[in-house]
Amino acid sequence: MAWLLLVITLPAVGVLMYLLIGERRLGKTWMDRAIAMQPQLLLWAQDIPASTLVDPGVLSTGAESVSRLATGSAGLPLMGGHRLQLLTDSSSIMRALIADIDAARGSVHLEFYIWSSGGFVDDLVAALVRAAQRGVPCSTLMDSLGSRSFFKSEALGRLRDAGVNIVEILPVNPLRALFVRFDLRDHRKIAVIDRRIAYTGSMNIADPRFFKQDAGVGEWVDAMVRIEGPAAWILESVSLSLTALQTGTPFAPPPPPELAPAGDSHVQIFPSGPQSSTQHIEQLLVAALYAARREIVLTTPYFIPSETLLTALRSAAIRGVRVILIVPEKIDSTLVRYASNAYVEDLLEVGITILRFRAGLLHTKSMVVDEEITIFGTVNLDLRSFELNFEVSMLTYDPAFAATARAMQSQYESKSQALQLARWRGRPDWRRRLENAVQVLSPLL
Repeated sequence: MAWLLLVITLPAVGVLMYLLIGERRLGKTWMDRAIAMQPQLLLWAQDIPASTLVDPGVLSTGAESVSRLATGSAGLPLMGGHRLQLLTDSSSIMRALIADIDAARGSVHLEFYIWSSGGFVDDLVAALVRAAQRGVPCSTLMDSLGSRSFFKSEALGRLRDAGVNIVEILPVNPLRALFVRFDLRDHRKIAVIDRRIAYTGSMNIADPRFFKQDAGVGEWVDAMVRIEGPAAWILESVSLSLTALQTGTPFAPPPPPELAPAGDSHVQIFPSGPQSSTQHIEQLLVAALYAARREIVLTTPYFIPSETLLTALRSAAIRGVRVILIVPEKIDSTLVRYASNAYVEDLLEVGITILRFRAGLLHTKSMVVDEEITIFGTVNLDLRSFELNFEVSMLTYDPAFAATARAMQSQYESKSQALQLARWRGRPDWRRRLENAVQVLSPLL
């Protein structure tokens, strides 16, 4: 419908845009590799050591259904023996990551959407150079579009000169845009050190004191989780599968390391991407919403829900579940802001609390259900994350970690302002009409 409207109103522009971004075209080479790799991934997942596995039957009924859906969709099981540490500010995240890289003895593997020089990113580059110079194999995946400025930087040359293996994911150039969709991106954030420590979450390799300071939205506010346990080498293998898709090299991750239990947290890794015709991550989020009995708290920078997700949120509120949605007051896309506003009244009228964070661009992507199920990672609540981007999520079924994540969300709440239904309905008619018009085009954003 959105495409038809665009082509009818702006024929030349609409046809050109459809040719460029109308279909999820990863390219024949990529798709052939993805099809060939699928049975290899399933065989690899079947060989995950039984000693690391946890029977989902030990979880509550709602959590068990979510876990079984995750396994059925992505093929990765519930695993035990993890220690989780939630890091809620960029400086502490970077200090911890640099310390782990400096202590690395076996390997360092990074995959991030954005690399941007300056500030503590220069310290990270120096840590990678030190690791490579002492003989530790280091590799990085960088999205071609998200990290385009970094590919022209002096820092990239330092990494290459030190022997760091750099893989440019989904290269962007005018010729390639004729055959593949250029806005299908690698949006993942993964760091793995020695195959036993991993990081994932919302933060890119960018210092918020310098990154996009001309956008008028303040500093980006992020969080990452530091994981010790078998999920670390699972995340590494997920990243290596994307390396194989880009380079054409075989998918052959090293055998699982023998790790003593680092803690008692249950963790499940859930990768998603445009190579699949099914929106698995949306199904998972919706299942978690329908599993809720008491409370759902979500944080996301970009909120343009599908009809299915919107219905699940409204249904939860109608059946008496407390639903809190925390979004930034200012975001770096005018069109996304107007499209997001079009859903506010539908949510407020069923009693959902919408809070607008006022202390920067809240970039953390998190969902806590009944202080038991936590979904944390790179996925925004929009169709781009559901359909177009390579994403990764960490699922935990750990009340202690859920309480920690909920405390982080409460800190966001304290820096936010609630929207009021009566006042929202009183906004100017021109804004309402503009929001509704942009909402129609929201699948294209």
